[in-house]
Amino acid sequence: MKSNVNNIAEILKTLEKITGISFSNPSLLLEALVHPSYYHENPSVGMNNQRLEFLGDSVIGLVVSEVLYKTHKNASEGVLSQIKNYLVKKETLAKKAKNLGLNNFILLGRGEELQRGREKDSILADLFEAYIGALFLDKGFEFVKEFLINIYKEEIERAEYEIDWKTLLRKLLLSANKKPIYKLVREEGPQHNKRFFVELWIDDEKVSEGEGKSKKQAETQAAKKAFQKLKENVS
Repeated sequence: MKSNVNNIAEILKTLEKITGISFSNPSLLLEALVHPSYYHENPSVGMNNQRLEFLGDSVIGLVVSEVLYKTHKNASEGVLSQIKNYLVKKETLAKKAKNLGLNNFILLGRGEELQRGREKDSILADLFEAYIGALFLDKGFEFVKEFLINIYKEEIERAEYEIDWKTLLRKLLLSANKKPIYKLVREEGPQHNKRFFVELWIDDEKVSEGEGKSKKQAETQAAKKAFQKLKENVS
């Protein structure tokens, strides 16, 4: 279903059937689908999705923050922030929009349609936020919370792998005017299946070790171990 379909009521009905969610107030769903480019060309529609996008952004942020707070009980603020940033970045939100099929129903102006707007991460991320905003207004917070937890399950389970441990460690050491030194100590295995081994040193003291299929992976593992070790000492 593309934005040149004239029967908007049919668009809404089809989307509700696909998602399995019926809106008590269909005008909220329509508002979530109206991109500013469509509104500029069709002002009679009366609204675009920017206000709902603003609302949805806050709702998603609150739900994700609460879930991370409860599921990562020993994580520091820095770690929680890193995971949250991954979960709410535009690429993740755009993926959610595609998974729900929202990209097939967004109403775009001719220019954006020609420029493949329904494939742009920025537009799809805004669309997903607007949809969540509409869902919040129509169904309430508890419904949206359960909905988000269900569709974020996969990302939440693997989110820790997206943490930038090297940055977190660097920030932790910054106040003490120290910086980590990564030393590649050896490589093992054939060229197509190498293992890299790294040591992390701070002030002439080896703090941790790491290994991985790449030097970067090994350094990341060493940084994670060092961060967790030093954070415990600070705490």
